[in-house]
Amino acid sequence: MKRKMWLAAAIVLCVLAGLRYWQVNANPVCRGVDKEILVKKGQEVHAPGIDFKILSAKMVKGKDNVYLTVKVDLKDRGYHADGKRGIIAAVDKMYFNMPYSISNPSDLDVVDGKGHKITIGHLTSKTPQPLTLKFDNVRSWYDTEDAPARFSFLVGDGNGYKKYSMLLE
Repeated sequence: MKRKMWLAAAIVLCVLAGLRYWQVNANPVCRGVDKEILVKKGQEVHAPGIDFKILSAKMVKGKDNVYLTVKVDLKDRGYHADGKRGIIAAVDKMYFNMPYSISNPSDLDVVDGKGHKITIGHLTSKTPQPLTLKFDNVRSWYDTEDAPARFSFLVGDGNGYKKYSMLLE
């Protein structure tokens, strides 16, 4: 009797594991970045789930690093990406991008519209706008690039992403 119970439990667990595997892998295709859209400073962009405007971008080249400060106005319209929702997900998908090289996310702290430092994890749709984000990248990588550096924002679009980029030079 005990053996039949263990066998039945093992069969049920295998069936449940198989169903879960099927559910998780039902749509495994992620196309990555489908399209890059170049935007200009001050241009209002209406992307899926979020509206944004890049108010300013200042790049400073130091001896060892290149620093970027971006001021962006975000309006959340139900944005979500990678299991996160709202402004947190949006800031998490912003990068200082060196084409064909490396892309760095922002620092852990952002400055809200009132000048207060906030960690990315505490951002909400009620956070005063505009947000000021800071990025840095290694100067030697920057110097070897042929294509201009850019500020990029990845916005989910089905199984892929649209990359909204502003050229910095």
